[in-house]
Amino acid sequence: MNSPLPPPPRLAVFVSGLDDTPAGRAAVALADALRRRGYALDVVAPMGGGTLRAALHPGIGQIDLAKRHTVTSVLALARIVAERRPAGLVGVGSDPGLVALAAARLARQTTPAAVLEDMPPSDGGLRRALRKWLHPQAAAVVSGALEPEEAARLILTAFAIPNAIR
Repeated sequence: MNSPLPPPPRLAVFVSGLDDTPAGRAAVALADALRRRGYALDVVAPMGGGTLRAALHPGIGQIDLAKRHTVTSVLALARIVAERRPAGLVGVGSDPGLVALAAARLARQTTPAAVLEDMPPSDGGLRRALRKWLHPQAAAVVSGALEPEEAARLILTAFAIPNAIR
């Protein structure tokens, strides 16, 4: 008798929203690239809804943190990471990337976190300090200008999990 295969590792993608924005489109494209590689996946956002929500494959889970803003989602995201223990967490965008890195740290799990962002904002102050403190702890900081397939490959390599499980 054949033993059943274990379920595929589950990954989580955190984005500020599923609105038709560059970050929203990048999150949907990355989620689809990871799904095609055979990974189970949840897309997490502070608030549900958005025009791109319908563009997500039906097999991709959607988690609404019921928060108004990205930066106030860190504790709720940390709770999701602690409860679900994804094999990896990706923050798509500058602020979601910082929140994902902080949440992974606060969850006190071994969940690696990565950031997919275009150019980081040229702001000063707190965001710059957080980026300087948190980015070195990232498994990867990947350019959002890459094709989704290449970004997925780089992130999976950084997470030290197979590039495809099918």
